[in-house]
Amino acid sequence: MSTTEMIVFYLSGFGTLAMVIGAFGLLDAFNGENRGARRVTWLIGLYALGVVMNVAGLTVLGRWYFAMAMALMLVPVDTALHRRRTARAGE
Repeated sequence: MSTTEMIVFYLSGFGTLAMVIGAFGLLDAFNGENRGARRVTWLIGLYALGVVMNVAGLTVLGRWYFAMAMALMLVPVDTALHRRRTARAGE
């Protein structure tokens, strides 16, 4: 196994783990739950970090066309942060 493959393995592995854990923050923001909890913002950031790590891993591997499609997974982050901001302002 080459060094590049090891880098991609670790980036994708940790990125996927971060996405799975951070997805709970997206769900909380979309459902309007836990409005006062600061952990929701951190979880949304963890999801975004996971997506970026996966995109970086695919780009290092030379599969930029898959990375480009995966980068679209960042669109719900903006929506979740906007809903979170408006939900907190309405408290």
